[in-house]
Amino acid sequence: MAHELMNNDAMFSVGKTPWHGLGRLLDIPPSTKEALKLAGLDWEVHKAETYIRISGPTGMLTVGYKKGGNGIFHKDHYDHEPTGYCCTYRMNSDMEPVILGHVSKKYEVLQNDEAFTPFDEVLLDHGYTYETAGAVKNGEKIWILAKAPIKSTVGNDNVERYVLLFNSHNGSTGVTMKPTLIRVVCNNTLEWALNSKADSSISLRHTLGVKDRLATLTAALKSCEGDINEAIVIMEKLSEAEINKEVMTSYFEKVFPTLEKRDVLAVHPVTQRKIPNFAKPHYEKLVHNFAHGKGNDGKTMWDAYNAITEYVDHDKNYTDRMNSVGFGWGKTTKQRAFTIASEMIKS
Repeated sequence: MAHELMNNDAMFSVGKTPWHGLGRLLDIPPSTKEALKLAGLDWEVHKAETYIRISGPTGMLTVGYKKGGNGIFHKDHYDHEPTGYCCTYRMNSDMEPVILGHVSKKYEVLQNDEAFTPFDEVLLDHGYTYETAGAVKNGEKIWILAKAPIKSTVGNDNVERYVLLFNSHNGSTGVTMKPTLIRVVCNNTLEWALNSKADSSISLRHTLGVKDRLATLTAALKSCEGDINEAIVIMEKLSEAEINKEVMTSYFEKVFPTLEKRDVLAVHPVTQRKIPNFAKPHYEKLVHNFAHGKGNDGKTMWDAYNAITEYVDHDKNYTDRMNSVGFGWGKTTKQRAFTIASEMIKS
């Protein structure tokens, strides 16, 4: 499944079909619980201790086994020793366990509705609406995308404001609120890093109570809106900064250092055959996006920045596209691209 979305037949979106082209369209934005149900995320997460078999087939792992009782998968008669850790899991439609992560005993499970319900009283009261929701892979990370009631412009571009809400069940993150922007003309997601921060997201511990989360979320929402306003100001400056081909090339090389060797001919030391140079087509694709990408006309640093966002979001091949673009390499690459672009127009 190239898009790596779980329950793609249960996806929803409000008003228009999202980039993944999946799920049903809704006229009225849902509540948090409705959104989770529509996205097929209304399942429970469980936690169980893990044990290693110390007799029998080597390397076998039994999950949730209790001496003298049944394991989750089956009853057996091997000797077991606890690992000191637990796994998180959910049950699929066939009532089979789906492992989500390997966590410590101190890890507190936070159900999907528990994680996101407090946003009802924060985001929805501020005019935000849920637009789409889903999960990465087997449900290791779930997310909801909420659209802000106001829009922004950068030059002649319409830019829509969103907050991405996500939670993990593998211990990789807490409940996180992350501001994001989408350039409407090309459906690119924009990333930024302000004041040398690696990320502008706000993560909440799984152990926080609902009241504490509500207070924290209200403050976090104001912080998110401030970050977006600051990013919009910088993006406006990018749209006003005209650059030539030399500056464009320097920018692409700073973001992707491997492009510096795009014209180098490499030969295999044993076979003496030419080694494919993937940097050259990469550079050529960025140049094409700069001049001919959606919404671009090849003149400004804004065009150059969006040449990269289009490449990351739409041109590059991934084995795990959703995870990379939203949470991994794609996200950090676009953040780096924004930081470098803003630094270059200052000099």
